Amino acid sequence: MQITTPIPWIDSFILTRTVESGRRSEFYRAARAGRYIRLAHGVHVPATTWSSLSSDDRYLARIHAVASVSRPGLLFSHRSAAALWRLPSIGDWSPVVEATVGSMSTGPSRAAFTARQYPVPSEHVVIDGLAVTTLARTVIDVGRLASLGAAVAAMDAALAEKDLRTALITERVTPEQLAAEFHRIESARGSRRCRDALELADGLSGSAGESLSRVNMHLLGIHRPVLQQEFRDAQGLIGYVDFWWPEFGLIGEFDGVGKYLRADILEGRSTADALVAEKKREDRLRALGPRVTRWGWEVARSLPLLSRQLRDAGLR
Repeated sequence: MQITTPIPWIDSFILTRTVESGRRSEFYRAARAGRYIRLAHGVHVPATTWSSLSSDDRYLARIHAVASVSRPGLLFSHRSAAALWRLPSIGDWSPVVEATVGSMSTGPSRAAFTARQYPVPSEHVVIDGLAVTTLARTVIDVGRLASLGAAVAAMDAALAEKDLRTALITERVTPEQLAAEFHRIESARGSRRCRDALELADGLSGSAGESLSRVNMHLLGIHRPVLQQEFRDAQGLIGYVDFWWPEFGLIGEFDGVGKYLRADILEGRSTADALVAEKKREDRLRALGPRVTRWGWEVARSLPLLSRQLRDAGLR
């Protein structure tokens, strides 16, 4: 399986070995002055390009930089594979690039990646020319190393229904596939956390913020809500809500700012239009009787704030 996506910034990479020997001193002076950003040993990118990249693209740039100075076929895994699969993260990506090498001793590496000595899987995919662990293996690896919230967010995305998937996930991973992959790795490291993530993962979460909110609800002992509940009124379909507690008549919505700023979500609308549409949608929901409470990343990350938000909204 091979996947190719547009990565225009890769053309900005500067390999120091390709800089003319007579100009290298000048180049290194410019790099020390901040005009170029070092991504890996022997790989730089102009500071102007770097400043224009999102957090996701900056991490992808580091991965591709490592690949450009590493042995061919290096298998990217764990959080690096998650980024290449365009899985969601909780917060910014770590700058550490990870690859699975099995039991082999790698020795010092000029590419400066973290070698994970887990079993090398028999199958992998190719994304943007790089060898990457399969989607199921990737989320299990993330589940063993990342926080519970980050693990569930990755698993939710892998399990998601078609309209909730990321662009690179063309086939839905099943819970059975994830369970099989979990048992295939004979390592105790992170197994308890990964098992908890598998129990909490649900393909109905529509964003990393929803996943994190649900994990923290679980930690707070809050009754598990219905996800993506459909609501209708006399005008027809209102939409699907993130969280629904029918016994309390309460709707909960994670409201990340991305839905009002990202072009792929706005689909040609302005931010103002999106805000007006969301206000009308909420008015229609309230007219049916339920209470509606909304929160963003600050509340989703905090157990005390989330507990207070839901309690104040009427959840018991």
